[in-house]
Amino acid sequence: MRRLVLLVPLGIVVLFSIASGAEALRRAVVAPQVELQPGVVQLRERATIAVSGIHARSVEVLLAGATNALGNQPATQLPWAPLHLVGGAWRGTLPAPALRGVYPIMLRTGAAATPVRSAQLFLRVFDPGTATQPSFADPVDVVRWWVRTDRHATLVAIKSWPRPGFDLRDMRLHRLFVVAYSPPGHPQVSDRTGMFVTAVRDGYGGRWRLLEATLEP
Repeated sequence: MRRLVLLVPLGIVVLFSIASGAEALRRAVVAPQVELQPGVVQLRERATIAVSGIHARSVEVLLAGATNALGNQPATQLPWAPLHLVGGAWRGTLPAPALRGVYPIMLRTGAAATPVRSAQLFLRVFDPGTATQPSFADPVDVVRWWVRTDRHATLVAIKSWPRPGFDLRDMRLHRLFVVAYSPPGHPQVSDRTGMFVTAVRDGYGGRWRLLEATLEP
C-alpha cells in the first residue's frame, strides 16, 4: 500500500487545534503539528505518529473507539500509548484496531491530564478503494447504492441495527444497517437475502461511504 502523510481528509501535516482541553496542555503547546504516516491503513496495519510543538514531560496518544475484541468478547478500548521524544518531536506507533473505520486521535500530557482532540484528525482503517467509493449525504443511500450496484438486486427493506457489544466506534462516524434484497431474477420471498452493511463518514460533517458488507454485524 502506498505510504501517505495525513491531510484533511488525506495528505500532509495537520495543525492540531486545541480550542478546548486541559489547561496544562494549552500552556505546553505552541502551534503543534501532528503527522501520520500513512493516514490510511488496511486492517492490521499500523501507522506512525509524530507530534511537534508540545513541550511537556510526556505525551500519550489514543485512538478513540479502537478495540482489540471481536465476536462475543467484551469490548475493550485499546489503551493510551506513550510517545517518545526523538529529534524534537513526540513519536510512536499507533495500535491496530480490530475493526475497519474512522478513529479520532486524542492526545494528553499524562494520566491526570484532560485529553484533547482535533475535530479533523483521524486514523482511517479502510480496504483499498474505500475512499474513492461514491459518497452520499444520507447513510441509507449508501445501502441503496450497494444493493443496486454491487448485488444488482432489488431492495426489499432497510433497517438501522444496534451495534454489537464489541463495537465502540464513534456512532457519529459509523452506521450499521440490516438490508433485505431479492437477487436478480429471483423475486420470490424464499429467495430473499439479508446482509449487514456499515456506512462510514469521512469526518464529522462529512459524507457517507460504504465501509463493508458482512453476513454478521
